[in-house]
Amino acid sequence: MSDWYQERRQNEELEDLRSEMSLALSEASNLRSRVSQLQGSLDSRLQRLTDAFDAFVELSDIRYELIGFAAAAEVRRHAGQVLTALASAKEPPPAGPAFPDYWLQPAVAAIHGLSTETTELPDGPLSEAMTLDQRRTSIFLCLALAALGRRDLVQTTWLETAFGTSADGKVTRLQRALWSTGARGGLGAEGLTLIVERLQEHIKGLSWLETVESRAKSVKLAGPAFDEVTTARNARARLSQLRPAVEAIAGDAAVREPDRELAYGEPDPDSASAVLRMLISEGSEPEREPLARVAELRTRITDIAAAPGAITDPVDTIENLLRANLRRDDEPHLSATALRVVSDGVLTEAEELAKTANALPPTQVVCTFGRRRLTVLPDGADAQSMAAAVAQINAEAPPLTARALTGPIAIAATGLVVAVGLGLLHSFWIVIGVAILGVAAYRYWRARTQAAQAKAEAADQILRLKEKATEAAAELASYKASARDREASITADLEAIRKHLTSA
Repeated sequence: MSDWYQERRQNEELEDLRSEMSLALSEASNLRSRVSQLQGSLDSRLQRLTDAFDAFVELSDIRYELIGFAAAAEVRRHAGQVLTALASAKEPPPAGPAFPDYWLQPAVAAIHGLSTETTELPDGPLSEAMTLDQRRTSIFLCLALAALGRRDLVQTTWLETAFGTSADGKVTRLQRALWSTGARGGLGAEGLTLIVERLQEHIKGLSWLETVESRAKSVKLAGPAFDEVTTARNARARLSQLRPAVEAIAGDAAVREPDRELAYGEPDPDSASAVLRMLISEGSEPEREPLARVAELRTRITDIAAAPGAITDPVDTIENLLRANLRRDDEPHLSATALRVVSDGVLTEAEELAKTANALPPTQVVCTFGRRRLTVLPDGADAQSMAAAVAQINAEAPPLTARALTGPIAIAATGLVVAVGLGLLHSFWIVIGVAILGVAAYRYWRARTQAAQAKAEAADQILRLKEKATEAAAELASYKASARDREASITADLEAIRKHLTSA
């Protein structure tokens, strides 16, 4: 019996070796094909070819080393088959050869008999997998059960171990997958709450108001253009914009149900399925480093831009991901979860806006009309400031005085002297004198006309100033009279915002 088993084992290893050699020949053919496709100078082509050849040689050596891990590879293949069968509601295949101390084998055994009637996973294989590698087993169970639609079986302790912590505020590929999966309803209510609390630990002191506001159109409110009410009016406008923005995110009925697209096999790189396959492909502890090196070498040989990476690769900061999710309108689950994470900060800022918007209306305002500044009260312009403005206007349009007529009078006197005194000598001087008198008459007429025009313009300015002051007073009175309605509107907006932000 022992000889038969050894012979069978040798045959299996020979079969694996033939498969490896076949793959090696295929990659050699690929290498030859690349020679004809390489572009650039001779030196660069030679360098690229040398690198690819060195990678191929090293890859061949590592493949021979990995022949001894054929059973571990079979465990991974079996894990994929089981997950695919369970996702298709089919009977999973039986387990293949065992590989000692490999956490994946008992972890797969724990979900092997999963069905719609399953209320808990078998304790035996579950305990064994946890003993061998608690973290990876927890990750596997969270992702697999979520992808298979059994969020009711996900335990919070597993998720707590799987999600871990983020010391620098950055999110790994695994954490992003758990975050997205939880947001889409794959980890249950308790699981999503745990993830939200973990994310909230890294966003204290940040402002989210502008990011949330971007989900709605800006609001412009009609009202008096007084500097004294600008701050309150802007705060009210922002609050009016924030309300529909929050309602657009949290009011979507789709976020109350799990995402229908959440299933094993989805192509999204942030999905549970994608990261689950990445976790399985890591391999067992002794082969993990060689497998990672194989992936790197394949990248060099096939000239792919980048290797698949690892579940611990950083994705982005929590802040950047939250802001991106809040702005997305094509992922309601992610947006709603992001709003839930930042809800405390948004509510605090909304309350500050409401407080500013509810400021008492001013008892008087200072208005600028052209170059005139008036203090305006609800019942009209302040008498003192109006008198000062009127005096300033009249001062800029003085009446016709003797000083203003000095020039025309002097010119007229000169014309008389020329016409009378020199006219006795020759009639020519009479004509000159009359001309000078005409100039004097014109200068006199122009002085009187300018004085009258300035007086009329001053009167018109005073009239228009009083009209504008009256309009401003009416606006101020109306603004004060509408204080109750304004307060009611602000309160309604704030209560609607608070309801959405605290209902989660």
